[in-house]
Parts: sequence; structure tokens; C-alpha cells
Amino acid sequence: MPKYLKKRSGTTLQDRRAHAQDHESWSRRGFLRTIGLAGASSFGLASLPLTGLYGFPLAQAMSTANTNRKLVLIRLKGGNDGLNTIVPLYQYNDYQNFRPSLHHTPGQLIDLNEDFAMPTAMQNLQPLWEGGQMRVLNSVGYPDHNLSHFTSADIMASGNSNVAENGDGWLARYYTALNPDYIENPPLTPPAIKIGGPTSILFNDENKVDISANFVNAARLEEVASTGINFNAEEAPDECYYGDQVIFLRTIANAAARYSQAIFDAYTEGSNEVEYTSSLGEQLKLVARLIKGGLDTQLYLVTLDGFDTHVGQNGGGNHLGLLEDLSTAVQQFYQDLDAGNKDEEVLAMTYSEFGRRVQENSVSGTDHGTSLPILFFGPALNGSDTHGLNPDLTNLDVAGNLQLGTDFRSVYATVLENWLCIDPDTVDQVLGENYERLPDLGLSCGPVSTFQPTATSNALITSIAPLGGGQYRIDFVLPQVSMVQLEIFTLSGQRLMTYPSQRFPAGPNQVPLDLSRLPVGTVPLVYRLQAGGRVVSKQFVATNN
Repeated sequence: MPKYLKKRSGTTLQDRRAHAQDHESWSRRGFLRTIGLAGASSFGLASLPLTGLYGFPLAQAMSTANTNRKLVLIRLKGGNDGLNTIVPLYQYNDYQNFRPSLHHTPGQLIDLNEDFAMPTAMQNLQPLWEGGQMRVLNSVGYPDHNLSHFTSADIMASGNSNVAENGDGWLARYYTALNPDYIENPPLTPPAIKIGGPTSILFNDENKVDISANFVNAARLEEVASTGINFNAEEAPDECYYGDQVIFLRTIANAAARYSQAIFDAYTEGSNEVEYTSSLGEQLKLVARLIKGGLDTQLYLVTLDGFDTHVGQNGGGNHLGLLEDLSTAVQQFYQDLDAGNKDEEVLAMTYSEFGRRVQENSVSGTDHGTSLPILFFGPALNGSDTHGLNPDLTNLDVAGNLQLGTDFRSVYATVLENWLCIDPDTVDQVLGENYERLPDLGLSCGPVSTFQPTATSNALITSIAPLGGGQYRIDFVLPQVSMVQLEIFTLSGQRLMTYPSQRFPAGPNQVPLDLSRLPVGTVPLVYRLQAGGRVVSKQFVATNN
């Protein structure tokens, strides 16, 4: 008899002793290891709006770090065309020659700096760029890039090149190592929420169980947020093994009910002050509302599908429409967060399984490629800039793809250590080895970042002078006419005041600062001055005497 048809002892009631032993050997952990929640459909859970409800890897580490900080991952599913997202102006002729029907003309581009531009379809990101809240990291990928959607997506989600043997998610790995009883002791609030798209192994533990709160779409999340869910953990089919496992799964599902209560409370407490007008925006709308409502969840994954643009990329492939959706949603998301004074707490970043080939194909599309840019958003970045290895269209690999500049795991390591404030040794343990950190991203673990650009011709130069009686003067030099905004924070990150944006001329300028009415006594504060896509934050000791 073939091995896969061999009958297991104890599967029938004829052998009662073996049957009892079978109950013992099929422990709850073994059961989940065998079927995972992917197999839960046979136990009546296929229609659950929420799945995978145990815990999350960073919860323990973050409990001793800055728990107000949020990370929003925006997955561009299908493999985003990086060259048509961030266009290399320094090699524009080569770019045009490689893409005779797909290139963006100069009139369709918005300059980010002298080297790079983005298409006008992304114009809604221009205020973020000019406000110092957007960075571009070019040429991100990994060695020997796999061009399969599924395999490469798993590699990106796991942090391992050998996903066949190491298929757990990089964000699940830390938690399961420190919390072996996470199944028996799940948290009361969801440390992670995933919306949209098929299941990713990003949050899978070693048993292939998804440990995130996973919603198939924004509507499902809103349903849970407004009504909650619960499952009967008492009544089940009257079969000892089958019924026992149904009870177990329903008990797990009721952890979702605990999650749904926390989600419901935050949803009720929060609100949206901005109208969202895109498909991705419907997902980010709910993320913003939950964050503004005080949900403790720190990690969010949203998905924008459709980037597999092999045919008619600028027509039926609708790459420009996807970029417009992304840009509109991100702009409205940060406007909404800002209205609730939560934008300082949120870092968002895009990722995709791979980029596209440099040469367009014969059907006005682009085929699977390798490296691509990652986009970062939020005030936490302390300035807008482009980083990483500039794509070189004259130095492609043997397959006609862009060369690798930054390993994606360096991005993960930087975000974990410099934004989520995880201990460096723990970060290395999670990722399997020590990957280079990227200080140019401007992220800092301080309550308010004190990142300051080098004083060059296009950077701000600032100083603060006390005048007595709680009066101060902030001096700054602008390389060009710019809109300027000034904000004052406590060292814990609380925003005390925001001055209305004003336009200032190039050259030396001053802004008066009146702290006489603040009951601050003598305390350290931080001022942040934003102008022309640059940000300077500095600490000073304030007194209103």
C-alpha cells in the first residue's frame, strides 16, 4: 500500500485503545501544525471575516520601546515598474530608448531633484515631498533575484532566500522564539492588522499559522469594527475528534472577538476628517480611524493589486492609474492623521516582490525584473531625498535587469532598529545575520528626531536665541523662496504648538517664538522647522521667566 494511503492506527472505534492514543498524539499544536488555518474551511470557518488570532512577534520588544509608533506596509502586488515610478533624469535618453512606447515625456514628469522625477499621475505626493515627508530608496532587491511572483513574495515576507525550509515570516519569528505559549495565551488587542490581498507568509509562524488579524478587504474590517463577531464554543458536531477540534478553532476564533472589541472601541472613538477617493484609500481610511481612535496595534499591511503589467502597461495595464491610486491614498491618509495629530507616529513604506525589466516587451508592457525603489512617507523621515544606488541603464546584468544596490533586509533592519526601536542584537536574530543599517533615511529612536542635514547650499541653517520673558527668536537661512512651518514639541513627542505656514524669501530670516503663556517652567523642548523639502529639529531648554 502506498505510504500516503496507509491507514493510521486508532482512526476507527474498533480499536478503542489506539483511538485513545490517537486523541493524545493529535495535540492541539499538532493539529494546527498539520492543517494551519488554511485548512480551517473543512471545519466551518471559511467565511470568517477575521483569521489567525494569536499574537505578534514584535509585541514584547515594543512594550519596552516607543509604543506609540506605527508602521504601515503598503504592498504593491504584482511587481511594480520602478523605472516608470521614479524616472532617472540623468539617463533620460537611455530610458527613452529602452521604452519607446512606455517612457514618460518631460511634460509628464515632476522633478524631485536634478536626478529623479515622478510622473504627474503621482502629483498628490508633491506636497509630502515638498514638506519633507517622502524619501526614495533606489535599487532595492536581493542577490540572485527570483522572478516568480509567489517565491519572491515569500522571500520578501520571510527574509529568507530558502523559503522551502524557512517559510516563517520575519515578523512572526521573533515572537514565537520568546513566547512558546502564544497559542494558549493570546493578547487582548491585535498587534498587527492585514487588509486586502491573498494570505502572505509575513505573519506566519513555524507551523504555517497566520498570527495576524487578517481581513480579506476593507469592508470586512469595517464590519468587525462596527459589529464585532463571536462563535459558539459550546455546541459542536458530536464526534469526539472532529467536534473537539471545532471547539478549539471556535475558541481561537473568539480571540478575534476580543480583538473585535478593541477594534470596535477604537473605531467608535476615532473618526475620519478626510474624504478618501481611491481603492487603496478605503483600506488606509480604516487604518487612520483605528490609529486616531487609540488602537494599540503597531503594524498594518495594506495591499494594492494589479502591478503585473506584461501587456499594455500604459493602457489596459493601467500602471499610471495604480500610481495615482497610491499617491492619492497616501496623501489623504497623512492629511487625516495630521488632523488628529497622529501623523508624527506613523511611518509608511511601499514594497513589491520585484521590479520590471528595463527593456519594454513587444506588447507594450514590461516583464519581471529585479531591483526597484522603495518609497517612504511621514514626518518621521525628517526631510525628503533620494538614496541608494542610482540605477545605471548602461550597466545591466546578463538578463537586462538593474543591478542590486541595497538588500531589502537592510531596510527591515533599519526600520526595526531606528523606527520601532528594537534592540540591535534582537534585530540581527530576527533577520538571521547582521545587515547594514541605512542612516540616510533620517529615522531616529528618539521621541522627537534631531536629525539635521549637513549645512549645504540646499539645506536649512538654523539657530535659536532667548530674548527673555519666555520670548525666543529662531534664525534660519533659506537657499530659495519657500513655505516655512514651525512646530514645538516636548521630548516625549507631544506637539505643543504649530505656527501657520508662511512664505519666506531666500536668505536670512527670523521667526518669533512666544512661550510666555505655556506653563513649562524650565524644561527641554524641541523645535522643528520645515521648508523646501528640508527639516531641521533641535532641542533647547525653554523657560517662561
